[in-house]
Amino acid sequence: MKHPYKIQLQKNLQTHYNQTNWVVKNNFERGRDEILFILPKHEDIKMVYANLYAELSTLPDIDHPSERVLISFCYPDGSQYCSRVINPNKQDEIHLALLGQLPKRSISDLLLDLNETGVSIVVPA
Repeated sequence: MKHPYKIQLQKNLQTHYNQTNWVVKNNFERGRDEILFILPKHEDIKMVYANLYAELSTLPDIDHPSERVLISFCYPDGSQYCSRVINPNKQDEIHLALLGQLPKRSISDLLLDLNETGVSIVVPA
């Protein structure tokens, strides 16, 4: 199985956020290493984003080697897109050392296509 750490992390996050009607997508095969949560407009993305590390600390341990993962949030129209890198790789560390920050990222239009099959999972309310 490719990306066992990322897949388990996505499952753990989906279980953790199971009280919501968020759409969860991943983009592991296209080189972005991304788990994207698309939140309804009434949700407060800034609060969810700010609490991400605290939420991650409550999840069960993952029994696979760590992988770089980008956890992202946005609204269905792509607005308020924000992301955090979990388990940064060497390139991420170089960017942080040289620039003091990671490069700005933008959302992939492909991930916003809520009708695309194969990667979209609706977390039950």
